Amino acid sequence: MATFSQAQRQALLDELSGMKFGRAKGKLARMDPRGRLVYYRNVQQSGEWHTKFLLEGKGIAVTLVEVSHAGNDQARNEQNFQFVNVIIEALDA
Repeated sequence: MATFSQAQRQALLDELSGMKFGRAKGKLARMDPRGRLVYYRNVQQSGEWHTKFLLEGKGIAVTLVEVSHAGNDQARNEQNFQFVNVIIEALDA
């Protein structure tokens, strides 16, 4: 398994941070043929929606973080999500 160096992870972080959510998600989906979507807009922390990609061929896990300030009575597909953060973690060998 080839792993991204710290410099490569930082460059990817900077690139993804400047994108909109859909574009970042598409880039990650095409980046690694062995990669997979682990979960999509899953609530992992209160007030944050996480989408996680596991890119095994690159040796990294990437989490896209969004927030939504909608009320509890609003359906999920009607909410306006705001892309706020990217988390890149190296996979252990």
